[in-house]
Amino acid sequence: MDQPVRIHFKAATALTVGADAPEVRTTDAEQDRHWLDRNIPCRTACPAGTDIPGYLEAVYQERHDDAYAINLRDNVFPGVLGRVCSRPCEQACRHGWDGNGESVAICFSKRSAADHMVRAPARLPDLFPPSGKRVAVIGAGVAGLAAARELARRGHAVTIFEKHERPGGMLNQGIPAFRLPRDLIDREVAQVLAQGVEIRCRTEVGRDIALDVLCADFDAVVLAAGTLRPNRPGVPGESLPGAEHGLDFLLQVNEQGRRTVGRRVAVIGGGYTAMDCARTAVRLGAEVTVYYRRARADMVVLPGELEEFLAEGGRLEEQAAPVSVLGLDRVTGMRMLRTKAVPDSAGGRRGFEKVADSEFDVAVDQIVWAIGQQPDTGWIAGALAGRLVGRDGWLASGRQVSTLEPKLFVAGDFALGATTLIQAIGHAKGCVDAVDAFLSGSARVRELIRAEPAFRSTGPDGRTTGRTAAMNTIPLHPMPVLPPAARTFDVEVEQGYSADQAPAAASRCYLCHYKFEIIDSRCVLCDECLKVKPVAGCIVEIAGLVRDDHGRISGYDPVVPGKTDSLYYNRLWIDQDQCIRCGQCEAVCPVGAITIQKVSPVIETAS
Repeated sequence: MDQPVRIHFKAATALTVGADAPEVRTTDAEQDRHWLDRNIPCRTACPAGTDIPGYLEAVYQERHDDAYAINLRDNVFPGVLGRVCSRPCEQACRHGWDGNGESVAICFSKRSAADHMVRAPARLPDLFPPSGKRVAVIGAGVAGLAAARELARRGHAVTIFEKHERPGGMLNQGIPAFRLPRDLIDREVAQVLAQGVEIRCRTEVGRDIALDVLCADFDAVVLAAGTLRPNRPGVPGESLPGAEHGLDFLLQVNEQGRRTVGRRVAVIGGGYTAMDCARTAVRLGAEVTVYYRRARADMVVLPGELEEFLAEGGRLEEQAAPVSVLGLDRVTGMRMLRTKAVPDSAGGRRGFEKVADSEFDVAVDQIVWAIGQQPDTGWIAGALAGRLVGRDGWLASGRQVSTLEPKLFVAGDFALGATTLIQAIGHAKGCVDAVDAFLSGSARVRELIRAEPAFRSTGPDGRTTGRTAAMNTIPLHPMPVLPPAARTFDVEVEQGYSADQAPAAASRCYLCHYKFEIIDSRCVLCDECLKVKPVAGCIVEIAGLVRDDHGRISGYDPVVPGKTDSLYYNRLWIDQDQCIRCGQCEAVCPVGAITIQKVSPVIETAS
């Protein structure tokens, strides 16, 4: 007898807890963690582990305070990240898979929670009583603030040392106000300080106080100093007056009141900093062209940001790289050459190569280098420098949270290099685990997986999740923006979803944290669920399940047409890849064979 073709899932579908029991269960089983990681791809892609379907469901139900609280717990800065997050979750979103349409507006929905909440929980509950331990954090950017808040929640007394006038790091110094309102930054930084964190601004470690003094005075020190050493292009004339790095330009404009700029500005680069510099220069009255050595499709910017820059009157010149800066006493132009894309042999980002005899000159009077930055370790002095800093100027610890000094730890970009806000926050949370274990002698916090019975179709409003098949066809809601003519230096361009738009946008989420499952011992194969299924492959007749080497369910053997052996007609299966969590199957099942579990991560603390 021929064997059926095996169908393998994109996501594993086995969960060992709660399938045939009404009570809440928690587990740390590898199989269950695999289910969570694979079936909720947005959360898995988020470096901070944000409970994304949890807050999207809350926004959909217009529980904005709850949605904000979920984000505050997980990613520390909900309103900020709702505007400027790099959105790795949206790249992983199941709604964006082939044939499913566009990803859910996860980032914009996070902003909706902040915009429409009634009141913010300014202080999260402490996880442990005071420990008597003192921790110094160097740097009040997102990584330093995130680390400080979580260390304070674990009972440690935390002091942040910040060399600038106010906390926030690149939130204030790098991101323009037309993208990120300053009152919002102040509010969410204040929520960190409300956890009992002390901050000392205008205190530069290495100048006002030495690192070895902090090591002597505190039980642990976290280095979260960011990436403030600018990359240079290495071309003749790169330091002529009129040529400056993007970080310096943005700091002067955003924090020091600078409002002067050249008439014709060239921004060199194709990332977040390049866009911020270019859009800022446009608002200061310049004719701005962004020159990028790769193709437009290779730019690493927020979705829609390049289009907004072009709508504001900016220009993009792709596949063009600088050769030299022209001018004697100051910048008068640039010599460029053309490039062409070449495939990357490692299968990653495409490379490029120079095109022979393709040089051309452009007339500019200001150049802004926006080609990246690195950690500045120059303030680490003496014996500590010899142990911590490599010959290349990077920390010898690499991307890890620990260093060669037991008391010294590192968080965010100071370890990783220039990354994104959400990556820095995620790394800082990992750093906190290491610091807390060092101070307390053991790991006191761990993440478990909880599976709990959800609602039944006989619930208060006669529905399960509230999802319907019609929600699959709701298009992505565009972000309302100011028209270009109305855009100024301080007014936010993106206006946010209205109170009516926010729930509709969030309703597109498949709510992947709900697991619909058929209990074989109850199922009588009446086919009622097959009659109402809204998606062709969400419930299937199977001959058996396929398990991987770890015992996890990774697919199924489908029924083979024309076979009459009972082996091929003995089971129904809900494919989590296809299920849209509408609840129609559970509502019509006459024997209660379909269960709905809500699966979510929970934090367990040691007693």
